[in-house]
Amino acid sequence: MEIRVMRPEDEAKVYALISESLDEYFAPQVITFFRMQWPAGQIVACDLFGNVLCYLAGTKLPNGRVSVHLFATAPGSRGKGIGTMVLNRFKQAALMEGFSSIQLEVKERNTRAMDFYKRNGFVPVEYLESFYNDGSSGVRMVCDLGAGYRT
Repeated sequence: MEIRVMRPEDEAKVYALISESLDEYFAPQVITFFRMQWPAGQIVACDLFGNVLCYLAGTKLPNGRVSVHLFATAPGSRGKGIGTMVLNRFKQAALMEGFSSIQLEVKERNTRAMDFYKRNGFVPVEYLESFYNDGSSGVRMVCDLGAGYRT
């Protein structure tokens, strides 16, 4: 398996992955938008055949922060440590550019994802009522990269 910065030729495979893995609709152009905003913040995990198993889209925010906007792992690849490796690569990219924290939002009912983020150093900091397009609520979580970061 290879974990690396996303390339333009990965876009169609990334779009297929997020379409099958996430329950929100995203236009294909969103992937290009994120890649153009911060190329180093777009991380993929690929198998030996070039299939994208995991994708993380990050963007820069003010005040030393970055945000995870999209994070998807193929259903057959979940629970195997791939998401953790991709998240750690993203943390390294953020640290290398001088960022001090990562924030993200997750659906309140997605307890599996929240547990994953907690295991990876994120703490809930804010409840977001009716945050998502379907009216569901979310939780903002933050990871301080200076406090006990480990790879």
